[in-house]
Amino acid sequence: MRQTCKQCSTAFDVTDDDLALLKKNTLTVGGQEFDLPPPTLCFHCRLRRRMAFYNARSLYRDTCDLTGKEIISIYSPDKPFTVYDCDVWYGDAWDPLSSGRDFDFSRPFSEQFRELMEAVPMLSRGVLGSNENADYTNDNQKLKNCYLIFDGERAEDCYFGHTFAGLKNCMNFFGLVQSELCYGVMASFGCYNLYHSRFCANCSDSWFLRSCGSCRDCFGCCNVRQKQYCIFNEQKTKEEFETFMKEFHSSSHAAMEAMRKKVEAFFATQPMKSIRGDQNIDSIGDALMHCKNAHMCFDSIGLQDSRYCTNCLMGGNDCMDIHAWGDGMELCYDSCIIGINVRNVLSGYYIVEGSDNALYSIYCSSGCNNLLGCVGLRRKNHCILNKQYTKEEYAELAPKIIEHMKKTGEWGEFFPTEISMFGYNETMAQHYFPLTREETIARGWQWCDYEAPVSAARSIPASQLPDDVNETPDDVLDWAVECEVTGKPFKIIKQELDFCRQHHLPLPRRHPDQRYRDLLEYIHRYRLYERQCTKCQKTVQTTHSPGKPEPLICEECYLKAVY
Repeated sequence: MRQTCKQCSTAFDVTDDDLALLKKNTLTVGGQEFDLPPPTLCFHCRLRRRMAFYNARSLYRDTCDLTGKEIISIYSPDKPFTVYDCDVWYGDAWDPLSSGRDFDFSRPFSEQFRELMEAVPMLSRGVLGSNENADYTNDNQKLKNCYLIFDGERAEDCYFGHTFAGLKNCMNFFGLVQSELCYGVMASFGCYNLYHSRFCANCSDSWFLRSCGSCRDCFGCCNVRQKQYCIFNEQKTKEEFETFMKEFHSSSHAAMEAMRKKVEAFFATQPMKSIRGDQNIDSIGDALMHCKNAHMCFDSIGLQDSRYCTNCLMGGNDCMDIHAWGDGMELCYDSCIIGINVRNVLSGYYIVEGSDNALYSIYCSSGCNNLLGCVGLRRKNHCILNKQYTKEEYAELAPKIIEHMKKTGEWGEFFPTEISMFGYNETMAQHYFPLTREETIARGWQWCDYEAPVSAARSIPASQLPDDVNETPDDVLDWAVECEVTGKPFKIIKQELDFCRQHHLPLPRRHPDQRYRDLLEYIHRYRLYERQCTKCQKTVQTTHSPGKPEPLICEECYLKAVY
């Protein structure tokens, strides 16, 4: 089936396999079956729409609207929402059913849902369970002594990172799993004492690696496996390696930047595998691991019989159009941030912990079942717009609302971007599909102009920081440093200064958001291109766009070159 995207006008195909999975996701509501219609937006516009609800990184100082306590919130103070601190929101001091209301069949569903969103208290940060000393974080669980890390679980003494699981003493990372003492590392697994590296597994005591595995005491290497004492892919003796490291003045910003340029120039001469993945069967996408029958899926682990899913690190079955995260996810469609034994979720946001048959709802958890258009419910069943119904009443009313949504064109579509809780520039949509303020407003979407002030004893441009971290005075912690790229002020925290001194690293000269964007540049934006392998000329699908400097080679040629 050939469709034209109603947002960007791009032609796209809805395949027989797409339709078969939609059919498998048919929902039973009140004893009636409701098919899901073919998507009206292309893959990227569907993903953008979901991401426009996902504020992972924008944090603000605010006060809890119930206790008056100062809190950290993902909602800027100028937004029209009631916001409760995490402990209060998960407590029993309020009742989300008190905001329940009748459905008005003379109006679209989305208008009524936005009104409900403004009436029900919002969770200040996306936190599951209890964290210890980790207030300046979001979308996470099981953290201890962490600051400005997002989208992950299980971390201790970690700072400035995004997308993670099982970390200790790591800083400035992205897509890092089961690692310790890493700095500037992205898309890597099982690493220890690794610096400024990407796409590595089980590497330790090394610097500037790309696509390496089981290496230790290596520097500036690419596509190397099970090596020690290698420098720029050349084997050295232990003495030669130690001499090289002594001469590398890593604590100097100037020396570090000069080395970074040298390393990137070397990497540009080394072959890049067309697709990153490991132990996949009949799957199409990139950065996949242990997936089977996953089509156009990216940055995911353990998916099966799923299509168009992204950042599902905890897996799922029979799912389509999901952005994050999985873990017992099954038969879910067009949703964002759902996981932990959820089933039959349609157009949900932050639906977690054993919820089933949750339709068009947000922030619902703890075994909620049979919901339609609900906000902030826990352990509830048979609710519509936060109003409690009997099983029989729900079975009668919910199908009528679905028929109404079919007439208004809302059934089978995720929430419209216009009713997002956030400005477009606050969400992950801006990171993957950037727009200017003018472009956003022209589309009828929201933009956030709120800027939180930075309090500091003095403000200096990043260029005026001492070149060597060992020459940096302790009172740098009182300064506001102006990012060398954006000019946006940021502060150095004590844990950061201590880490850099201990590991002989220069202090960062870029705002944490810019550091994140720098790492994101190495992540390919969920798009496949057809190119030719530079060795065998076979046509391959790859996320590497034409014009990239590295030689691109297919899986077979890559294995021959590496092994």
